[in-house]
Amino acid sequence: MQDTHLSLLAALDAEELFLLGVRASQANDTAAALAYLKQAVAKAPEHARGHWLLGAEYASLGMVDRAREHFERSVALDGQLPLARFQLGLLRLTSGEVEAAQEVWAPLDALPEDDPVRLFKDGLLAMVRDEFERALELVRRAVATPGVDAALRRDMEMVLGQIEAQRAGQAPAVAAAEAAADPVDEAPAESHLVLSAYQRGFAGNSH
Repeated sequence: MQDTHLSLLAALDAEELFLLGVRASQANDTAAALAYLKQAVAKAPEHARGHWLLGAEYASLGMVDRAREHFERSVALDGQLPLARFQLGLLRLTSGEVEAAQEVWAPLDALPEDDPVRLFKDGLLAMVRDEFERALELVRRAVATPGVDAALRRDMEMVLGQIEAQRAGQAPAVAAAEAAADPVDEAPAESHLVLSAYQRGFAGNSH
């Protein structure tokens, strides 16, 4: 049975393996998602979305170095995946690398001014600068964006709570950003930012 299963997997191409990885991640089956995605990028090292989702799975396990490696690979392969770039910057921000996060996020300024990803990253940067009123304004605008999906909205609402806490003097700004993006948070699988992006159509290209 195991040999048959391995034979079936060997017959699949990278895109098929990637889609199986998406389904496993949606089901919160991290082990299966990792297995499918690792095979996908082994078969097609240029598969940007595969590296992106693999990085997100590693981030959910707290394996920051591996998450960073795959986010960086994804962005290098396809700089037009806004949430892949956003997540790489967020990983750097929550590691205390504020300037590096700003550098990664700079191309997001090409997005429309009312794009929720751009608003969200601007809000986080304002929070780090202790500009709490500005941060609240930006993230609230992102949350109120028509059509923003529930998963991304949930993450933004969590950040709103962190900004409110920081404004009340309860936590350092970078620590607040780190708490907002903690990969071991109790958020359900549907709040997974990468899956949110996939469902919004950011995965439209084959790589």
